[in-house]
Amino acid sequence: MKKRHALVFDLDFCINCKGCSVSCKNEHELPPGMCFNWVYQEGPIGDYPKLQMYYLPRTCMQCSEPPCADVCPTKATYITDEGVVMIDEDLCFGCEYCIWACPYEARFFDPIKKIVQKCNMCIHLTAQGELPNCVQNCPAKARVFGDLNDPESDASKILAKNQGRVFRIREDLGTEPNVYYLLPKGVELK
Repeated sequence: MKKRHALVFDLDFCINCKGCSVSCKNEHELPPGMCFNWVYQEGPIGDYPKLQMYYLPRTCMQCSEPPCADVCPTKATYITDEGVVMIDEDLCFGCEYCIWACPYEARFFDPIKKIVQKCNMCIHLTAQGELPNCVQNCPAKARVFGDLNDPESDASKILAKNQGRVFRIREDLGTEPNVYYLLPKGVELK
């Protein structure tokens, strides 16, 4: 059976330590100003004294229907058999069409290589049976990786156990992202 790699972020556990960002920059030797993993602060939300705040990790959404691939004139952007959206560095000439097409702002122009880059779910590690670097280096265990076509994978199990908390960013766009979030307990989407 074909694999379907996914990331799940449990927002109850993210502490904004930036471990994901730092380890990713190191793993991929990214230049200053470029990051494949970043974290936003959401809130405070609510009414005093019942205020809440949480952190929202962001990365490439690894879409099953990626608009970035549709606009690539050289077909440098493609999807692997595992469902990972990749960029063939030999085909990319840095036109940046994919940057503009990505509704998640997850692609970056590399001023040194003169090509576009993005998260590749550490495919070089996952092919060896390891976890993506950001998952390995999350001290709070807020990041979970796995094959959604395997009900025994960590990602499948956590999604099944937390159905009422699962959401995907901008699901209305029809991109079918393979990055899932678990809302913090007590927080509802509006």
